[in-house]
Amino acid sequence: MKRKEILLVYPKMGMSGSLVQHIPLSVLYAASESIRRGFDVDVIDVRLNPQNWETDISSKVTPDTLIIGLSVMTGSPIRNALDISRWVKAAYPDIKVVWGGPHTMFNAEEILVSEKSVDYAISGYGSKPLSELAAYLRGDTEAPSLTEIKGLIFRDDAGKAVSVPRQNAFEHIYYKDIPYHLIEHNLKHYTQLGSAQRIFPIYSALGCPYKCSFCSSPVQYKHMEKSYVTLPHTEVVDHIEYVQNKYGAQYIYFIDDDSFVNIAHVDNIIEEINKRGLKIKLGFRGARINEIKKMSDEFLSKLAKAGTDIMHIGAESGSQRILDMVRKNCTVADIIEINQKMARHPEIKTAYNWIVGLPGETLDDLRQSRELMKKLVNDNPGAIIFIPDKFRPLPGSELYEAALKYGYTKPTRVEDWIDKEVESDDRPPWFTKDIANTINMMQITSFFIDNKLFKVETGDSMKFKMLRLMARIYSPVAKARFNSGFSNFLIEYKLFNLYAARFRK
Repeated sequence: MKRKEILLVYPKMGMSGSLVQHIPLSVLYAASESIRRGFDVDVIDVRLNPQNWETDISSKVTPDTLIIGLSVMTGSPIRNALDISRWVKAAYPDIKVVWGGPHTMFNAEEILVSEKSVDYAISGYGSKPLSELAAYLRGDTEAPSLTEIKGLIFRDDAGKAVSVPRQNAFEHIYYKDIPYHLIEHNLKHYTQLGSAQRIFPIYSALGCPYKCSFCSSPVQYKHMEKSYVTLPHTEVVDHIEYVQNKYGAQYIYFIDDDSFVNIAHVDNIIEEINKRGLKIKLGFRGARINEIKKMSDEFLSKLAKAGTDIMHIGAESGSQRILDMVRKNCTVADIIEINQKMARHPEIKTAYNWIVGLPGETLDDLRQSRELMKKLVNDNPGAIIFIPDKFRPLPGSELYEAALKYGYTKPTRVEDWIDKEVESDDRPPWFTKDIANTINMMQITSFFIDNKLFKVETGDSMKFKMLRLMARIYSPVAKARFNSGFSNFLIEYKLFNLYAARFRK
C-alpha cells in the first residue's frame, strides 16, 4: 500500500451540487505543490459516494497519513465537512485535520476558535502552504516553522488562534502540474445537468479588478501586487489541447472571476483555437455588462463559431438604485441593450446572475428586478434567468458595514454558517415578511419562467425526466406568480425546501 501522506476531501454540496458536478479543481490545485515535493497524495470526492465516505476515507488512511484536508464552501457543505472532521478526530486522533477553500478565506480564525476537530486552516491559496505544513508535520529538516507558512492559521500553546498573513500574489498552477490523474478514474461522473459531455473547468485569467460592494473579490485581492492578470493565451490553448487529447475533454468551462476585462485576451485565445483547428465547446462564467457593450457583433460571431454556447453575465438587479449601490458601472438600459445584442447571436445562451436581499432593498426594487427579468426573456429567446442569490455579508466588504447597521450579527460558530446560502430560508434582520416572501417566490419561480430545462442540454436519467415533467406542469403557475408578484400561500417553496433538505444532510 502506498503511503497516502495527504488525503484531500471534497465534501457534499447542496441541491445545486447534485445538478452540477464539475471536477474538484480546488483540491487538485491544493495537491499540486505537495506532489511536486514528493508527498503521496490522494483525493476523495464525497459527492460521488455520499453515503459511504467513512469507508472511502478509511480505505486510504495509512500509518503515514499526516493530513486530511477539506475544501469547504460556505453553506450546506459545512455540515458534511464538520461530520467528516469530527469523525476523523475520533477515529484517527493523530491525523491533522486542515480546512481550506472559500469559507476559510474570511472565517479561518473563527473555525479554529469554535471547532476543536479542525487543527489548522489555510486562508487564501493553498498549494504551497499545504506542502509546507506537511513538511513541518513530517519533521523535514528544511521545513519552515508554522509562523513562516503564509496563510496558515494555527493554535498556539495557549489555544489561541494565530494567523499568518497570506501571500500577496496569485497562485498559478501550470496545467501539466495539475494532478488530473488523481480523479482520472472518475471522469465519467463529472458533468452538469446530467449531460454526457466531458467538461473541464480551467482558468484563463486570475483575479478581478472591479469593486462590487457585495463581492468577496475586492477584499480577497486588495493586498495582491496586481488584482487581475491574464495567462498567456498560448498556454491557455495548450491546456485545452492537453485535456482534450489526454482526457477526452469535450467542453471547456472558463471559471475566471471575469474573462473579458481585456477583450483582446479572449480574442487571442479564440484565434489560437481556430489556428490549431480545435473542435471544442466553450462556456464563460464571468462577464460584465460594461464589457459586452464593447463587444462587436463580429467578435460575438467569432465566439460562437469557435464553440461558445453560454456566457454568464452579472445583471444583478433591475433597480438602478441597487445597481449603483453595488457598483456595477452600468444602467438598466445597458442591460436591456446588451441582451438585445446577444439575441442576435442565438448560438450563445445568455445566463444572467442576480443578487437580492441587500440591506435597504425595497419591494419596489424587487419589482423592478422582476420586470427586467421578464423583459430579458421576452427580448431574447436564449436568455436564462439564474436563481437570484441571497446576499451574504462578507467581512471586509463594503456592504458588510451596511449590514451591521441594519442589525446583522456575524455568526461566531461554524455551524451557524450552514444555512447561509441561496437554498436556505435564512432571513437577515432587514427582511420584512413581504420582502422574504417575494424573494422566496422569485427564487422558486426563476427555475421555470425561462424554460431553461429545455434550452440547455440535460441528461436522460429518471431525475431529469422528472424535472422536465415538473417544469411543464408548474411553469404556467410559476409565470403567473412571477408576473403578478403574488407571493402568498407559497406551498411550492416549502416543498422545494423539503426536497433541497435531502441534499443538506
